[in-house]
Amino acid sequence: MTETRRISDEYTTMAQRLIDEDDALAHIRESDVQIIYLASNKPKKSKGKFVFGECERVADKNKWAIPADFTVTIYDPNCIGMDEEHLERIIFHELLHVGISYDKDGEEVYSIVPHDLEDFRACLERWGVDWQVR
Repeated sequence: MTETRRISDEYTTMAQRLIDEDDALAHIRESDVQIIYLASNKPKKSKGKFVFGECERVADKNKWAIPADFTVTIYDPNCIGMDEEHLERIIFHELLHVGISYDKDGEEVYSIVPHDLEDFRACLERWGVDWQVR
């Protein structure tokens, strides 16, 4: 099966609601960062485990084709049967990987934030100890 990714209005709407409502994502809300939300038709695994979502920084050389700083991809086949709340949890988690800092001239600099305790704390604060799916 050839992977196709398409821009998802559903995931864009979910993400925007999360960004607008949650202070853990204020750095996104208050920045000029551009994020495109994609749905993939192909399942993905890493180290034998299903990958539900992935946040990636768009390389400068690809910006001519992808007018964004980041993409958030949701792997739909791995999310079959999940309700909207579970999908929001995945998107929230992926948005925590969007790193925004500032250079000496005050310009935004983007990076991927690796998993850390802050990430898990934000999920725990929002959904409690049972925040993970599956």
